[in-house]
Amino acid sequence: MYGLLDEQMADVRAELADVLRSSADNAGEVYARDVAAERLSRQLRRLEGAEEGLVFGRIDGADGTVLHIGRLGLHAEDRDLPLLVDWRAQAARSFYSATAVHPMGLRRRRHLRLVHRAVQAVNDELLDSSAPAAGDVVGDSALTEALEAQRTGRMRAAVATLQAEQDAIVRSPHQGVTVVQGGPGTGKTVVALHRAAYVLYAFARAAERGVLVLGPNVLFLDYISNVLPSLGENDVVLATCADLTGMAPETREPSDVAQLKGDLTMAEALANLVRSRQAPWDQGFAVRVGREWVHLKREDIAEAREAAATSGLAHNRAREVFKDRLVSTVTSLLERRTVEVLEHIDAESAENTGLDLDAAAVADLRALGFDVDDASAADPAEMFDADALRASLQGDAHVDRAVEALWPRLMPEEVVRDLLTDVRTMTTHLSSLTDDERSRLLRSPDDPWTDADVPLLDEAADLVDGPPERTFGHVVIDEAQELTALQWRMVLRRCPARSMTLVGDFAQAGPATAGSDWFQALGPHLGSRFILHTLTVSYRTTHEILASTHNLLARIAPDQTPSRSIRHGAPPRHLTAYPHTLTITVTEELRAQTAAHPDELLTVICADVRIKDMASAGVAQWARLVPASEARGLEFDAIVVVGPEEIAAARPSGERDLYVALTRATKRLCTIAVHPVSQRAS
Repeated sequence: MYGLLDEQMADVRAELADVLRSSADNAGEVYARDVAAERLSRQLRRLEGAEEGLVFGRIDGADGTVLHIGRLGLHAEDRDLPLLVDWRAQAARSFYSATAVHPMGLRRRRHLRLVHRAVQAVNDELLDSSAPAAGDVVGDSALTEALEAQRTGRMRAAVATLQAEQDAIVRSPHQGVTVVQGGPGTGKTVVALHRAAYVLYAFARAAERGVLVLGPNVLFLDYISNVLPSLGENDVVLATCADLTGMAPETREPSDVAQLKGDLTMAEALANLVRSRQAPWDQGFAVRVGREWVHLKREDIAEAREAAATSGLAHNRAREVFKDRLVSTVTSLLERRTVEVLEHIDAESAENTGLDLDAAAVADLRALGFDVDDASAADPAEMFDADALRASLQGDAHVDRAVEALWPRLMPEEVVRDLLTDVRTMTTHLSSLTDDERSRLLRSPDDPWTDADVPLLDEAADLVDGPPERTFGHVVIDEAQELTALQWRMVLRRCPARSMTLVGDFAQAGPATAGSDWFQALGPHLGSRFILHTLTVSYRTTHEILASTHNLLARIAPDQTPSRSIRHGAPPRHLTAYPHTLTITVTEELRAQTAAHPDELLTVICADVRIKDMASAGVAQWARLVPASEARGLEFDAIVVVGPEEIAAARPSGERDLYVALTRATKRLCTIAVHPVSQRAS
């Protein structure tokens, strides 16, 4: 039967091959035309990326209409209906939204699983209450099959199995800020990535500027890296906050310091520090022009400073406004002086000789046959070339030095380093902090930059040089509850249209989060201008695993309603070990799980400080090794959580880190507690 289905979709594959050949040929013809070549190159990448599993669904209308649903749309000139309907098109909506209660005019919804170009599995859902007929293939749901599939360490596209509550968010016409919250396994990341693909399809203005997907760390970005290309979308930027600045932080900051550095107080301090470098009100200005010194009054400096400060430009660009105003003032002053000198010379000559020298010169020129104007109409100011002097002063070294003393050019690194390394500067601009807080922030000038310094440097860059050159039409942020206030400012600089999809769960928040809910986190930046959706069904995590975390969830998020799981599995297992036997216990457990389930993805999650011990014990030969602080957003078939009590005590968000670790498994969970030595002795 599957062979017959292969033949039925031969037209789709043939049309795709024709489109690919045509695009490749056209790309070759326009190789020299950069814009057209790049456009065709993007089309080729899109077609090639979506070719794997190109067709995944079919809907049969009660009226006999048949549409195939796929990762992109294909049309043939000799057919009224499309060969393939893009999953994002309105015509495909019923594939996701139809139910037996509301069939939306459908008789049957068919899910197809293709490997390369061959149909491997078929599953039909009958929506009109009719009995199965010849050709209907009714079995386990496609969602169940997808959820039970083994993990590979990379997220798969869920375009074939999006559920109605997820699809409604993905297709939302809202072009502002959409927030999606939900517990572990509710599909927040799935919604976020498919929303990115939908935005590129449906919102032309956002697509022109491109989409940014921001993740919490490199592990997470690697995990999701295949999803959008498999949907035919390659022109999406995946990045961490550090990637946005081009930095590669050498170390991670302790959580208490990271929290301080992420607070809005730091933005205010940096702004005040930059302003303090802009022409103090009580300073004058003196510059040597030729052999003459020119002194400007404080009022002149104040006017130039005000013009620069109100220009709306960043410090280094506003400096040019400041310099232009000073140069104009110096030019005007020299012009007045020159006119006064010339007038004084004329007056002295007339007094000493009794002659009007200008009139005598004009008479002599006329006697020689020259046609000249009456000297009485001559203006001494016309003898002064103000434009030439102004131009020469712009590049004059003396002027540059004088301006630099009042309004120096700054580098972002210099600003941040000044704030964090100089006790006097820190005390002046961070006076609202306690002495203890300032001592925790204080660093040596030679210390390497950390991950928590990244938003400070970006803030300083905005103050000094202005907004970033690259902006995006839409931004997707996964694990958005992790962002600090300064990281939110980083994001908003890169999304002037304020079109964003934010997904997260405050029960899983790290220590530096900007609030305990979305209104606290987003309020300082967006007010209440966002739409909030809540996903309530956990598709990944089994009922048994979720139930084992209910007491922990009640402590870390007492107001949150636990998600409802649609899957059941083995109850979690709990082991104990003493410190000197821990690695043996872990290795034995991993060996046993590998023997029983050799093809599944097994992972060990432990406190960050225990990673080296686990690596030295050879754990990596049996399983992946993930620090608890970086487990957010990931999923695996089976998880062994080593030292849950160590994870919980490791940092202020330790219990939330533990909640994350305990909810990463799709099938099995094992915890190995570490007994203190004193308990062993007793």
